[in-house]
Amino acid sequence: MCDVNIRLLRDKEEDYKLLESWYQEEEIYSSFEQRKLNYKEIKEKYYPRTLKTAKIPVYMIEYKDKPVGIIQYKLVEEEDKKLYKLTGNNIYEIDIFIGELKEHNKGIGSKAINIMSNLLKKEKNAEILVMCPLENNIKAINCYKKCGFYIKDYFDTKKTPLNNDLIVMHQDGKNASTYKISNFELFKKSANRYVVSLEFNDK
Repeated sequence: MCDVNIRLLRDKEEDYKLLESWYQEEEIYSSFEQRKLNYKEIKEKYYPRTLKTAKIPVYMIEYKDKPVGIIQYKLVEEEDKKLYKLTGNNIYEIDIFIGELKEHNKGIGSKAINIMSNLLKKEKNAEILVMCPLENNIKAINCYKKCGFYIKDYFDTKKTPLNNDLIVMHQDGKNASTYKISNFELFKKSANRYVVSLEFNDK
């Protein structure tokens, strides 16, 4: 039995309170909002994502039946396809964080990514998945490596307070855990993020 599961975020105080507590941790907010978020800001941001019509559905990641983080996805629109230099249909972007710092380094993130990847392939017929880690987010990069990624090259990019280089990670499909992958490329999204793409291939 898998010790990691995901469930939809609920429009309930307990879920918002968890998010608020996680957004007080510098290790978390430094990779997202760049600042702490209070309860009101959390609810304003995440309430629309609890609706059935949400464009960015959010899922709680549960480890041994306890919430430890979130994972979400969105359909990549045409503007971002151009930014990512991607073509095709059914391209989805995934974002994730493990908010409970004591639960880091337990493989929870990689398991949640695999669950979400399979969900998007099965329910949305996803052809390409995209993730955008910060260059200095070493834990995230290592997590993606567990999902079959490895660093291919480095490129200089615009200097920012957060990073100096663009890391290119490459996936050849040989080590994919629960899904097959062909064609893996990393595209620049902004001066301080990378765009990781995964293309499914059932052949």
